Amino acid sequence: MTAAPEQFPAGVDERDLLRALLDNSPDHIYFKDRQSRFIKSSAAQALQFGMATPDGLVGKSDFDVFSDAHARPAFEDEQAIIRTGLPMVGKIERETWMDGRPDTWALTTKMPLRNRDGEIIGTFGITKDISDLKEAERRIGEVHRQLVEASRLAGMAEIATNVLHNVGNVLNSVNISAGLIVDRLRASKLKGLARAVGLMDEHAGDLGDFLMRDTRGKLLPGYLRELAQALEAEQTAIAEELGLLARSVDHIKEVVATQQSYAGASRVVESLKVDELLDDALRMNVSSLTRHKVEVVKQVPDLPALTLDRHRLLQILVNLISNAKHAMRGAPPDHSACITLGAALLEGAGGRVLRITVADNGEGIAPENLVRVFVHGFTTRSNGHGFGLHSCALAAREMGGTLSAHSEGAGQGATFVLDVPIDPQEGDR
Repeated sequence: MTAAPEQFPAGVDERDLLRALLDNSPDHIYFKDRQSRFIKSSAAQALQFGMATPDGLVGKSDFDVFSDAHARPAFEDEQAIIRTGLPMVGKIERETWMDGRPDTWALTTKMPLRNRDGEIIGTFGITKDISDLKEAERRIGEVHRQLVEASRLAGMAEIATNVLHNVGNVLNSVNISAGLIVDRLRASKLKGLARAVGLMDEHAGDLGDFLMRDTRGKLLPGYLRELAQALEAEQTAIAEELGLLARSVDHIKEVVATQQSYAGASRVVESLKVDELLDDALRMNVSSLTRHKVEVVKQVPDLPALTLDRHRLLQILVNLISNAKHAMRGAPPDHSACITLGAALLEGAGGRVLRITVADNGEGIAPENLVRVFVHGFTTRSNGHGFGLHSCALAAREMGGTLSAHSEGAGQGATFVLDVPIDPQEGDR
């Protein structure tokens, strides 16, 4: 607690601080007696449990709202806390409901509730809904199953390999996002909230005097204010990460759908901004780029929105950025690794062309290899498979465009140039 001591606000009842917390927290906060019956709960929990007010929960237990499949283990956890005095921190639980509503998922922390003499008189806890995270995990599993089925039906090893390669590039971003979300939840400031609530509950009978006179009590209002700000920031960060997770899953689904109709796939185009497309491709590589200390420079003018095949372009760009990062691996420690992304609209004989370039200052490409980099199975990496650039060249061709490679030789870096034609009637929207 680092906040400066404050005078307890005049005219505020000694229980107002606790009530404000229980009325406004989006998470479920609750206190139970030794028989695991509710004695106090937050408004959010009462609402989810179908009660008009928290008072409607008093005297009830989990067995009144949850099926035995969840209520029984939760009851046993609480009784173990009462017996041992040991808290239960960060348990992921599946909540099954008596009224037949869909199952929900929660991250729960529970602690022993003690009276002024230190005797355990029950439990209290905080539960955060993580159903969105579990739904994202379910969608990822569904996409995996679709991928396996698509590969089986296609019956073409090259198609299956290309799908796996392109999905694998994005799955790294998916796994990172899911891991970051779980890490944020497990490191949440909710534990601090639980301690603060416990401290207030210990002094429920003299809360006003405790907040005005006790050293810890004077710090409590400021600490709760800072804690509320921290929890709000946590929620924002998790929401942003879930957004990135959803976009990655959508891209995986499009890769699968595109490859399912590979032989004569119809193009799915949409109006998009090129700089936003590049940002999405970078986000799917951001963890690896950061880990390898690769600087990224964007040289992109303010281009109009263009009607393009987002997912084929994203497939190509994710591959090119990943390859550029790999090209830095053999560089000396003092080498400043850099990837430069560029974009421009060109006027050609057949109409306008969008040109996107991905340049690196890595190991370069030997002249004899320049003519082979797009050949299926060719790779210069010990753990490579030679599918990525081949699939990129195919995707460029499907859009009526071209993908070419340029390098002055070993140690001179490389530049990949993607040219995609723009229909004059479909640009500048």
